Amino acid sequence: MALRTQRFGVRNAAGARSSEWFVAWKTNTSDVYIATRGFDGVMKVSLHESGRCHVRAPGSDAWRGAGPPPAFLQAWHIDPASTYEFPFALVFPEQELRPGPWRAHKDKGTVWLEAEPGKGVEVATFLVRADGDMSSDLLRAGWTGTIVDQRLPDSRRLVVAVAKVAPPQANLAELPGFKARAATLLQELKSPPGNPRLLLVAGPNELGTRKFVEIAAR
Repeated sequence: MALRTQRFGVRNAAGARSSEWFVAWKTNTSDVYIATRGFDGVMKVSLHESGRCHVRAPGSDAWRGAGPPPAFLQAWHIDPASTYEFPFALVFPEQELRPGPWRAHKDKGTVWLEAEPGKGVEVATFLVRADGDMSSDLLRAGWTGTIVDQRLPDSRRLVVAVAKVAPPQANLAELPGFKARAATLLQELKSPPGNPRLLLVAGPNELGTRKFVEIAAR
């Protein structure tokens, strides 16, 4: 069994950036994973070949919620026989990008996506049953490029597409409260991260898509 990966992140012209993320897929099954290297390994989305999707909860050592951590923060299903599924996306508002200090990682082909001032970048994960060049169809739908386009063992196609978007204002309105709570939690850590990040949940939308918005904790 081999696991193939593509790393990505978002940055602006001034050098501020997001966490570094990766999408991974297996060569013997059609499981797909989206995770980040900026949340100390506690953030992982799994899109299983069976159609089950879930977001893993942090372990007890990283959990800051009330009571013991659940097995999953979110769990949902998609139809693995469908010709089109849009299960997950990430949104990176440009104003929430930050310069260092970032933990140093070995460069393994990370694709850095450029964010325009005041805009956002959305990175979407699609699972489709289609052949041929999809670039014109994606462009008509507002997606300006792809960072992954791979055929999975079950004949579905994993497409990770990119678009420039307006940041979701409903979520951004909640930022002061989230950041205030994050500041309290960070003060309790013996070794707080140099560039702490938060994830806001947007969705599910009418397609059942779960969207996470990555923001700076301060």
